[in-house]
Amino acid sequence: MRTRNLPSSLTISLCLLLSAGFGMTSLSGCDKSKPATDDPSTTSGVAADDGGGDDGGAVEPAEKAPATWAEMDRDARMTFMGTKVLPAMKESFKAQGFDTFKCANCHGADYKEVDFKMPNDLTPLNPDNPIQSGMDLDEEMTKFMVSSVLPQMAELLGEETDVTTGKGEFGCLSCHLSE
Repeated sequence: MRTRNLPSSLTISLCLLLSAGFGMTSLSGCDKSKPATDDPSTTSGVAADDGGGDDGGAVEPAEKAPATWAEMDRDARMTFMGTKVLPAMKESFKAQGFDTFKCANCHGADYKEVDFKMPNDLTPLNPDNPIQSGMDLDEEMTKFMVSSVLPQMAELLGEETDVTTGKGEFGCLSCHLSE
């Protein structure tokens, strides 16, 4: 069998690539940590291994994530929103024809100033019949919200909803203001 020597720069690149793939980041000298952020759209939710432990770079198993939104602390909520909710909602809204979807779509333009507080500035709906109130404003959008967004968000948050009334632990007024 005949072998061919690879150029040293290619050999080094392959070694670095393979070592990074096996979690041995100390060989490559890369710092994979990410700066802290309050914007879940920029949060990866993945902890970086600094390779500095004396366990050979093995990653400790992560603590079990809280089961419900109510059990999560702020950091867990920010990570969850950035890694689970935002990507899921982007896909749902993209399928509905929206080109972009950001935190502000649900949390309002001033979401950072109000620390993501909900409800914020979405169109007010009648608390007695939020679905009909929405239908009166935009029937097509309300049908999409009730059939897709409402049940998907309730499931993501581990909360109950009633798509016939728009009420429940998670309902229309979880995001929309009340008239």
